[in-house]
Amino acid sequence: MSPSKVSVLGNAILFLSALTGAHESEIPTFEHHSPPAYPPPIGTGDGFPEWSEAYSKAQAVVAQMTIAEKVNLTSGVGWEGEQCVGNTGGVPRLGIRGLCLQDSPLGIRFGQYSSAFPAGVTIASTWDDDLAYARGFAMGVEHRGKGVDVQLGPVSGPLGLFPEGGRNWEGGGSDPYLSGIGLASAVRGIQDAGVIACAKHFIANEQEHYRQRGENAIAINESISSNVDDRTMHEVYAWPFADAVKAGVGSIMCSYNQINNSYGCQNSELMNGILKNELGFQGFVVSDWQAQHGGVATALAGLDMVYSP
Repeated sequence: MSPSKVSVLGNAILFLSALTGAHESEIPTFEHHSPPAYPPPIGTGDGFPEWSEAYSKAQAVVAQMTIAEKVNLTSGVGWEGEQCVGNTGGVPRLGIRGLCLQDSPLGIRFGQYSSAFPAGVTIASTWDDDLAYARGFAMGVEHRGKGVDVQLGPVSGPLGLFPEGGRNWEGGGSDPYLSGIGLASAVRGIQDAGVIACAKHFIANEQEHYRQRGENAIAINESISSNVDDRTMHEVYAWPFADAVKAGVGSIMCSYNQINNSYGCQNSELMNGILKNELGFQGFVVSDWQAQHGGVATALAGLDMVYSP
C-alpha cells in the first residue's frame, strides 16, 4: 500500500474513532431552524392609542368586503403594473382605490423632477437625529406629491455584516443602536408628511447574491439562508426594527433570503413571534417582489400583502 493511501486510511480511522468515542452532546447537530409560531396575532390596536382609531375604521370597512375584495386589496398587480413599482387592486364598490407603493429609501424611483437624497449611511455619520427626521419628511413630501401612499423605505437591512455589500449604503451602518435611531427618525419624518413608511428588509438580508432562486440565470434551488442565533437576532438584527415599531411604522417588508432555513416571508417565528407578538407591530407586512414562496403557509406565518410579477 502506498504512503498516501496509508495516510488517507489512517485519517479515516482517526475520524471514526473520534465519533464513536464522543459523548452524544459533543456530536455536532444541525440547529438552524426557526421554531413555529402560530396562530398569527389579530391586530386590534388595543394598548396603542395611535392605532386604535385606525383599527376601528378599518374593521368597519373590512366587514363590508367579500373575500375576493379582501384579496384584491392585499395583492399587488406586479412590478410597475400601473403608475408605481407596486400597486394593489381596489374595491370600487366601496369607493376604495388601490394603494401605490413606490421606491425608494433615498427618494422617488422612476419619477421625473425628483430629488436624490443623501444615503442613509451618510446621514448616520452626522449623528444628527434632527437631520434624519428632516430628510425623511422631505422624502415623504415628494412621495405624497407624486400620489404615493407607501414609501418603500427606510432601510436597516442590510446592517453591513459584509463590508463589500452592494446595498450597505442605503441603511444607517452596522451599529444597530445608531441604525435604529436613524430608522425611527426617518419613519417619523416620512409619516408626518402623510405617507406610510415601509421599513425593510426584515431580516438579516446581508448580501445581494443568491438571495433569490434562479438569480442571474444561476441554477440554485433555494435562496441563501442567514443562520442567526436567538440573542444575535434580538440584540443586533431586530433592534433597529424595534425602534421603527416604537416610532409607529405602518409597514414592514419581509426579505428574499431565508433565515434559519425558512423563507423570510414565510417565517412564522419572525413575523408572528418576534415582530407582531414581541415587538407589538400593528401595521402590515408586505413581501418583497417575488419573495412569496407559498400560499396559505405565508398567510399563517404573518404575511399580510403580497407582490408577485
